[in-house]
Amino acid sequence: MQMNVITRAVVVSISALMLAACTDEPAERDIQAALQPKLEGASCVRAPMFKSFPVTLENGFGSGTSTGNEPAFDALVEAGLLAKSGKTYALTDQGSAAYVPQEPGFCYAQGYEVATIKDTAPNTGQMGAAVDKSWVVTLDIRQKPVEGWAKTPAVQKLARNQEAFSEAAKTYRVIVGTLKADKKLQLIDPRFSIMRGVSVSQAF
Repeated sequence: MQMNVITRAVVVSISALMLAACTDEPAERDIQAALQPKLEGASCVRAPMFKSFPVTLENGFGSGTSTGNEPAFDALVEAGLLAKSGKTYALTDQGSAAYVPQEPGFCYAQGYEVATIKDTAPNTGQMGAAVDKSWVVTLDIRQKPVEGWAKTPAVQKLARNQEAFSEAAKTYRVIVGTLKADKKLQLIDPRFSIMRGVSVSQAF
């Protein structure tokens, strides 16, 4: 009888510890909020030669935007972003809607988002004296909807990696945690980064 009481007490204690561990995990909304600053920001096709329009291509080094860049500009013509007249390229209505001078370039997606949080587990690695608690989170992240013009073969050839235009979810493992001085959950994983946008090579 006494053994049964002890056994039940042990089971209850273990269950209580497991429940405490589960309830100690950060909420999904807090994980999303911690990652949000890294997920924000448009994905764009960028290049210094896109700093202003219209652009007229010219022959010779140092004479402006080189004719060697014609394939890149022609790709944007094929995508409907630019209109071509001789060696001069001007924005179309569609191009004006996508063009962001500050990039400078044409933006095709408005950042990334968390698709699914698969698992959250206590982090057993050393995180430094300033960290109070930390967790390893396995989650899927996807790019927000990509504009149709960015899916044209001509534009996709401008990218070294086609993943830049993908909307497919990709699995990441990141570390989030709280600091002793600040109990707000935050990303504390310096290795976490997302490939964003396309930098077009420029001929001179």
